[in-house]
Amino acid sequence: MYEKFYGLKDRPFKLPPDPEYLFLSRQHRLALVHLEYGLEHQAGFVVITGDIGTGKTTLIKTLLRRLSKDTLVATIFNTTVGPDEFLALILSEFELDANIPPGHQERLDLLNEFLISCYAGNRTAVLIVDEAQNLGLETLEELRLLSNLQTEKDYLIHIILVGQPELKEKLTNPALRQLAQRISVHYHLRALDEQETSDYIVHRLKKSGSQDPFSCISADAMHEIYRYSKGIPRLINLLCDACLVNGFADEIRPVTAALVTDTIKGDGAGKFWDIANPQVTTQAQRATRTPGPKSNSTRQRPYASLESRIFNLERHVLTLSRLVSEQLVAMNPGHGNKGAERERILLDQLEAEKVKVKRLEVERDELKKRLKEISGRLEAAESGKGALKAQRGNIWRFFRPREDS
Repeated sequence: MYEKFYGLKDRPFKLPPDPEYLFLSRQHRLALVHLEYGLEHQAGFVVITGDIGTGKTTLIKTLLRRLSKDTLVATIFNTTVGPDEFLALILSEFELDANIPPGHQERLDLLNEFLISCYAGNRTAVLIVDEAQNLGLETLEELRLLSNLQTEKDYLIHIILVGQPELKEKLTNPALRQLAQRISVHYHLRALDEQETSDYIVHRLKKSGSQDPFSCISADAMHEIYRYSKGIPRLINLLCDACLVNGFADEIRPVTAALVTDTIKGDGAGKFWDIANPQVTTQAQRATRTPGPKSNSTRQRPYASLESRIFNLERHVLTLSRLVSEQLVAMNPGHGNKGAERERILLDQLEAEKVKVKRLEVERDELKKRLKEISGRLEAAESGKGALKAQRGNIWRFFRPREDS
């Protein structure tokens, strides 16, 4: 859409994780080194944590590209399952789902036989669990038991857990002490600093074919982008893409700091930005917002909770939509005969999520309607009070004694 206007060959700030666009900041480089070290040196459990949008999935996809052909990988994205279902997912990812035994012990035996055959053939089995913070305690304990599958010297399966900061907290549970003791490599990804944010934007623009990235987005605009995104790569992508669209529409080149602010506060992308990242924008918007008159707390009380519920519903709708999109992106087309079955399961999940989204949208519209009605009543009450006050003034003037009497 805007590529030709800015001299680009491709959209530089697409949201799906793409290893081709990986920006190796110092901490991302260290995280990748930790991952490769853990696999190469039989480090047991490897744990990578980080806030939403800090680049964890992109790192994992980059790691997968670097693995040898002798490495067999099972990647689990659905982590809201119990131990039995989780074990079945592992067997399915290793393409052992032709005849999965019904019993838990039989499934473990099947996996053990598979891992022994891999070890005998000098092949490495790797299990990667994304969104691992959603795993229950029983499922995490099942993972610990899987790590018992080992020879005298080597593990038969390498396990990488990837998740949000809640995963670190969960692993401190006393019930998971034995699992925590087997974690020999852990790295936590943080957001980029301001210089890294500018370098990140320049890197992606160059990858997309720009000869002069600052002719697309100015240095001042990059400063504003960092101020609003706080250095979170996914939010940087979201904001940069919206700014380039708006710049193309208004024929502004390069993107300016004023355009970034207009994009944040606009009726279109701005409202979406508030939903996608309410906590990051709060301080930046508060600094630029003109303080208005303080309203009476009794006026706010009737509908303040409705506003909060509407806001939460909009966030929930967005989250559901993103979950569906990420599942579609995550589907690996290279599994041959499992493609049709995966597609059917994914379509069923998509339909279920659509039903949830539709129900939430209906509830949101009803709440907005109620909010409008309450606001109308309050305005009518205020105008009624004003009319009554004016009427009382007129009556007083009528009965007030004259000064010359």
